[in-house]
Amino acid sequence: MFDRKTLNLVRSIALLGLLASVLVLGGCSSCKDFELQIDQLNAQVAALQQDIADREAVITERDQIAEELRGNLKDCQTENAVLIEESEEVVMITIPDQLGFASGQFMVLDTMVPVLQAIASSVRDHPDWDVYVEGYTDDMKISEEYQEYWPTNWEFGAFRASAVVRYLTNDLGLDAERFAAVSYGPFRPVASNDTPEGRAQNRMVRVVMHKAEM
Repeated sequence: MFDRKTLNLVRSIALLGLLASVLVLGGCSSCKDFELQIDQLNAQVAALQQDIADREAVITERDQIAEELRGNLKDCQTENAVLIEESEEVVMITIPDQLGFASGQFMVLDTMVPVLQAIASSVRDHPDWDVYVEGYTDDMKISEEYQEYWPTNWEFGAFRASAVVRYLTNDLGLDAERFAAVSYGPFRPVASNDTPEGRAQNRMVRVVMHKAEM
């Protein structure tokens, strides 16, 4: 399946060939409008080719980052607990709740530190990639004793995402301008919230690396 940019490139090249054929077959020496259209299409084709080349370069670097992360996580023996995925032009690192936080808490546990160090290494080695840290929760209501701090799971997810950002920037020295903390709360579950096992899967932090807009 071709993406939109590739289809546009194919169509432009086809139209360019058609116009060139018209000029050749017609033997026309004064077809300025056709010549102008060909020049314009040439420019469009060149721009589309550059866009596609740029995207391919990003995807190549994305694959490199994912492999680096897998190697770093294997070194710290957490590769089986952490999920690394590649999608379009981003790398996603999913850290399960049990590895990162104590129940009902938002302070980074020591068990998460090697994972964050591995992530920090890749972030540091790829300075033109930015990072979203996303907080996810189950759909259980926040305990009344904590509602003063976190009225809903929106806030709780945001606290956890922010705690990871703080550790990566304050403790590991990464540039804070490259980070954003995001909360999806309980609204993008990966499993059913009807079972304890499903709820445990929905409690996570996801680190998303993406090429910064120039």
